Amino acid sequence: MSASEERNSNELYTRTEEPDRLDGMDEDGDAPQPVLPEPKLLDLELPQSELDLTMTIDSIFAEMANSASEPEHKVHKRASNVMKLSQENESLKEQLRAMTERLEAAERKQRELEETKKRSNNATS
Repeated sequence: MSASEERNSNELYTRTEEPDRLDGMDEDGDAPQPVLPEPKLLDLELPQSELDLTMTIDSIFAEMANSASEPEHKVHKRASNVMKLSQENESLKEQLRAMTERLEAAERKQRELEETKKRSNNATS
């Protein structure tokens, strides 16, 4: 119980003993003081906690370091996978460029052969 509650409680009991102060007036007769009822205590049955409160700060930090290393490992693994995929991507791009160059060269050669065939046909006719 706080000091102000104790004081109010004592004043309440004091007022009830003095019949002229039942009107709730202050001792000086200034303003009426509200008479507050006594607060009720709740009877709660709380479940027992299964927390281990014997942990030390070092054990907490050690646990945090272990849990922090797992995400770091995952991040490192993902970064490694990204590097592999980017290397594979560059390799595939290089292969695509080479195939495109060969295709363009084959198309040019085919056009040249068709043009020489047309010229030779025009020359014989």
